[in-house]
Amino acid sequence: MKRLLFFFAKRYIAGSERQNAIRAALDLNRAGIGAIIDNLGENVKSGQEAEESVEEYLALLDGIKLSGADSTVALKLTHLGLDISEELAFKNAEIIIKKAATNGNFVRLDMEGSAYTQKTIDAFLKLRRKYPNAGIAIQSSLLKSKEDARLIASKGGSVRLVKGAYKEPPSIAFKEKKDVDSNYEAIMKELLLSGTRPAIATHDERLVNEAKRFAAEKGLAKESFDFEMLLGIKRELQKKLASEGYQVRVYIPYGKNWLPYTIRRLRERKENVWFVLKNIFER
Repeated sequence: MKRLLFFFAKRYIAGSERQNAIRAALDLNRAGIGAIIDNLGENVKSGQEAEESVEEYLALLDGIKLSGADSTVALKLTHLGLDISEELAFKNAEIIIKKAATNGNFVRLDMEGSAYTQKTIDAFLKLRRKYPNAGIAIQSSLLKSKEDARLIASKGGSVRLVKGAYKEPPSIAFKEKKDVDSNYEAIMKELLLSGTRPAIATHDERLVNEAKRFAAEKGLAKESFDFEMLLGIKRELQKKLASEGYQVRVYIPYGKNWLPYTIRRLRERKENVWFVLKNIFER
């Protein structure tokens, strides 16, 4: 089973070591595409594990700087100890973001399941007051995301807009894909007009084309927002957008925790399995 999962995962995960991810970022850079590197891991149970995660991110930031790679970083607060305490996760995130600022880099807080949504937003808004090099992800699948995105943008925060990969109850999330997509498009347009350099993170070509059309209609510069996609997905589309002058970044996960990460993502929603299978042979 591990071998089978690795066959699927190796297209989408750079490897187990940070140098694997940095090399992948440099390969993308040569094609005119930026990167976002994420050290895989979540829901650590001890302060020691959280400290090890911080040390890895600090080393990653130095590795990016030394290599000259055009890559930001992404992290999950549960990888920094959020299940232990909000104070611990905040302190650890601040250490990483402060180091990134020193290195001239940018850190995005990934969004996790709904149990962590408000805690992540609260931590981000507090961090954003001191560190303009911090951003956050918001999921259009959640009913409250339009209001959350408006609040963050009003504070000058940059949002990565995603659809969401977590299975959530209908009391807090849209049940139908068409509603998730409609909410995504509405939030996307508000963010594009906000002047906060949002990241439009989707492989949905209809939404990509609508973002391009809307931005052109409103006279927005191509440099005023990013398109973001996953490593190994829609590679030809990534290159096409970059060749058209759009800012494109590709999410590069790495780490020794690739197997539990992959299993959790596939178990959470049947759509995740279909998404991977559909893209195996796609360019």
